[in-house]
Amino acid sequence: MNFDYLVLIMLWIILPIILWKVIPRHRLREALAALLFFQMLTWVFSIGLTYAGLLEAPVRFFKEATKINFTMEYLVFPTAAVLFQLSFPHKARYFRRLVHYLLWVGIILSFMALIGTFTNIMDIKWDNLVRSFFNFLIELWLCRRYVLWVMNQPPKGYDTYEY
Repeated sequence: MNFDYLVLIMLWIILPIILWKVIPRHRLREALAALLFFQMLTWVFSIGLTYAGLLEAPVRFFKEATKINFTMEYLVFPTAAVLFQLSFPHKARYFRRLVHYLLWVGIILSFMALIGTFTNIMDIKWDNLVRSFFNFLIELWLCRRYVLWVMNQPPKGYDTYEY
């Protein structure tokens, strides 16, 4: 088996276990909202970047289905978004929240650089990392806004109307 596919399989084993261990039961709805919304965001952005020739994934599962790396877009980046959301400093000052965004974007970009350097899973160039910095910053901000919106909705079956 190729080393690259071994890395992909290990990601599929390790990251769901991390999510299972890290997500508290009372924050499951929040984590699922972040995971699913970020999957949608990365899927849309990655398809656009891949077909524009700005992103390349030479080694991937489902080669006949799509040119994007399914593992990275469907599992790795959304897992990072869930961890970002669960560790977000809710009542912190602006500077602390900004540092939180920058820290998690840095973690994602570092992971991309490591994967791009030591495997053929992603073809990473420095201009791609700069573009990805702004891309992930926007995606994490949108995901955070979405999760806040979802979590402020009344529970299903809750009647808000006065009769």
